[in-house]
Amino acid sequence: MEKPEYEEVVCHHCDGAGCMYCDRKGKVLVRKPAQICCTCDGTGCIYCGYTGWAGLKGKYEE
Repeated sequence: MEKPEYEEVVCHHCDGAGCMYCDRKGKVLVRKPAQICCTCDGTGCIYCGYTGWAGLKGKYEE
């Protein structure tokens, strides 16, 4: 099984300042190509982990 590729994008919740949703880094990893969450249009919801991005890499994924 092929591993998905990820890219680093700025967290929409804190605009890069660092928050609890991005582990205080200001950036999150999402599957390539990076896409805004279609459920909330980037404002943050439970489906995107409040980061505003679709395809968020899970905390325990390799």
